[in-house]
Amino acid sequence: MKFIKNLLSDLSYILGTMLGIGFIPIASGTFASIATALVWFIIPDHFFYNTIENEIFYDNYLLFMIALMLFSWLSVYICTECEKKLGHDASSIVIDEFCGYLFAVLFLPKTIMVALYALILFRIFDIMKPLFINKAQKLPAGWGIMLDDVLAGICSNLVLQIIYLIYKFHPIPKGSIAM
Repeated sequence: MKFIKNLLSDLSYILGTMLGIGFIPIASGTFASIATALVWFIIPDHFFYNTIENEIFYDNYLLFMIALMLFSWLSVYICTECEKKLGHDASSIVIDEFCGYLFAVLFLPKTIMVALYALILFRIFDIMKPLFINKAQKLPAGWGIMLDDVLAGICSNLVLQIIYLIYKFHPIPKGSIAM
């Protein structure tokens, strides 16, 4: 039984630091968010988006959202275990950035501009912690670590959805930087 407990603790440590990205001494959260953006791009486009008809597959995104919610819930445990080794809300625990960034890009087309805007907005919301996000961080154990980033991702997503709708119905001329 002790073997399994140690194995889960070690696995939590590895996942919680995103395979060591959390140990980058400067801006580990930003590096984890960049790595997550790359992971998001690795997922095949056809899972989310019909490029021929410019149509988002919302059913697939719904499955992705359910999987993300389950992984975020599991990540609460991972963060709690990591806190035992690394200390309270240690900067090296970056799995929360992974989940938060994925919430930021949920139900949006996979483009470089969306990835970039999501990265910038997510980091702003995560670092500044406006509104209720700061209160969420004060929750006990892994809940506070995870929930503030999930909320930062959701807030980023809401802003991006509004921007996307504006550009969708009021297109920018060709050659401009757009979503």
